[in-house]
Amino acid sequence: MNCTRCQGLMLEEHMIDMEGAYGEMWSVSTRCVNCGHRDDAVIQHHRELSAKRILEVMPVHEALDLDWDSADVEPLAA
Repeated sequence: MNCTRCQGLMLEEHMIDMEGAYGEMWSVSTRCVNCGHRDDAVIQHHRELSAKRILEVMPVHEALDLDWDSADVEPLAA
């Protein structure tokens, strides 16, 4: 598996969450050997939620249908 930031080697790590609401919980994540970037299910879930919100907020641009032969269109200066 390659890192999304630096294309380095990602290794699987088992981590323990000592402050979880349900007590100690083990989770599996991956960490880049080169840059230290971590990726796990929670991080991926938050990225997907953020991407959905951005897509919903982005305005949809309408395509303009210009008639180039009309008098309203001015020629560009050379």
